[in-house]
Amino acid sequence: MISIRSKLSLWLTGLVVIATIVALVFFESMLRQAFHDSIIARLQEDLQQVLLATHIEDGSLSIDQTQLSNFYKPVYSGRYYQLDLPEQELRSRSLWDQRLEVADLKEGETRAWQTKGPQNHDIQLLSIGLNSDTSGLNATLTVAQDLSIGRKIVSEIYGTKLIVNLVMLMAMIMGIFLVLRQSFKPVSQMKDTLARLREGEISSFDLDTIPLELQPLASNYNELLLYSSKQIERSRNNLGNLSHGLKTPLAVMQQQVEVLGLKDPDSAEALQKQLDLVHKMIERKLAAARITGDMLPAAQMQLPKDIEDLVQTLKKVHRTKTINCRLDIPADIRRLPMHREDGMELLGNLLDNAFKWADTEIRVCISNHDQQLIVSIEDDGPGVKTEELALLTHRGKRLDEATMGHGLGLSIVKDIAEQYKIVLQFQHSLSLSGLKVTLHFSV
Repeated sequence: MISIRSKLSLWLTGLVVIATIVALVFFESMLRQAFHDSIIARLQEDLQQVLLATHIEDGSLSIDQTQLSNFYKPVYSGRYYQLDLPEQELRSRSLWDQRLEVADLKEGETRAWQTKGPQNHDIQLLSIGLNSDTSGLNATLTVAQDLSIGRKIVSEIYGTKLIVNLVMLMAMIMGIFLVLRQSFKPVSQMKDTLARLREGEISSFDLDTIPLELQPLASNYNELLLYSSKQIERSRNNLGNLSHGLKTPLAVMQQQVEVLGLKDPDSAEALQKQLDLVHKMIERKLAAARITGDMLPAAQMQLPKDIEDLVQTLKKVHRTKTINCRLDIPADIRRLPMHREDGMELLGNLLDNAFKWADTEIRVCISNHDQQLIVSIEDDGPGVKTEELALLTHRGKRLDEATMGHGLGLSIVKDIAEQYKIVLQFQHSLSLSGLKVTLHFSV
């Protein structure tokens, strides 16, 4: 789908080009017509001048050269006349040995046409038929004008006009692109603002920096954001209130089950299972509400800042060790799709475990693959036996009692991963020889 800016650019450029071509064609037509009219007007003047210089003496026609313009004297000067009589032909000196092929005309009849003349140049001719009442002579007077010089001037004028118009056309096309670029700059700014909204840098549009035409759209978007935020907050509060409201009845029921266990252990066990299901259901719904309500970009874990903060904190906690923690996080991955507190707890437990077991090096890699965000944490510690990898997330289970801890960190990691539907994998690190933990986020 072509963009509005490109469509406007193409349409306006096309209109300007078509208008320029039409203007050039129209100008050329007018210029040539004006040139032709000016030539005819000059020939009419020349015709009158030659008629005034024509005299009848002793029954014959003659032309007084002293009454004519000096243009008729130089050979092939470009201005010619020719008087055709039944038995005589009078020509201007400028024709030299050339003659004009002229058809005889009746008295008062005129004719204008173009043909080849001296030096094979195009000439414009104007003829008129004459008759003498006293002598009874019929004659045809013709004047001619060489068109080559005039056409050359017309071509130069049109060429200059063409160059000027082409320069103006290029300037207008550049102006169209610059104006459209400047006009659509606020749209690009809104795009950048939306990106900042997505990254959580801002929470709404600043209407003071948006043009008047786009302010209603930005205002409606701000209202939609506010409405969605309030709806989510209201849902979360209702779920929270429901959970707290159920705590007391559930506690009472728990006490009753414990009392019942002394009298009827089987019934107590069945009721206890149902209570456990209710507890788990409430926890799942609360976790889902928290995830849904706080998945706005501003509440998500920011990369690489939050991981760098975790690493610096853990280096202070494990200051007796010299651990080189390498982070491989692409610049285009700026956040993890989970609440910051959960992300800090999830990655914090994994990094803390890596710091406990690593000898000198830890590597954290984040990448995009097949529409999944993959986070891997590796260390160069002793690693875990293959048959014991599945036991790592068991609550309270510790594979080495000599190391400080309660065995709850990785089970917490598992719980958080389940809440966010993160695929959690424990493997042997091929590059560092220790443990490798991989998290697969759906994006």
